[in-house]
Amino acid sequence: MPTVRLSRSAERWFLAKIAELAQLDPQAARRLIKRLERQKALLASFPSMTEQGLIAGTRKVSMPPLVLTIRQKDGVIEIAAIRDGRQKDALAPTELQFSQTTDDDEPADDR
Repeated sequence: MPTVRLSRSAERWFLAKIAELAQLDPQAARRLIKRLERQKALLASFPSMTEQGLIAGTRKVSMPPLVLTIRQKDGVIEIAAIRDGRQKDALAPTELQFSQTTDDDEPADDR
């Protein structure tokens, strides 16, 4: 079974989120930690159980209210990023669309 770990940036983000939540509701913070541990165990058993991510080689894991971005490398599953589910993806679909010009968008030829 592969190891599941958090990247340094994901760990920093999660610890900051837990610290913020613990000030409001310590029990909720503990529950969120337990949920992440359960999610890590699931990922170790079923690393491909989630949908493909926007970036090649990544997968998106929904763990409301959070979304995890994972990648697998050298037998290790890394939670590369964690974000609040209300945040947009790093590469939102509208940013991936190419701007298309139409004839109306072309500059006029004044010759």
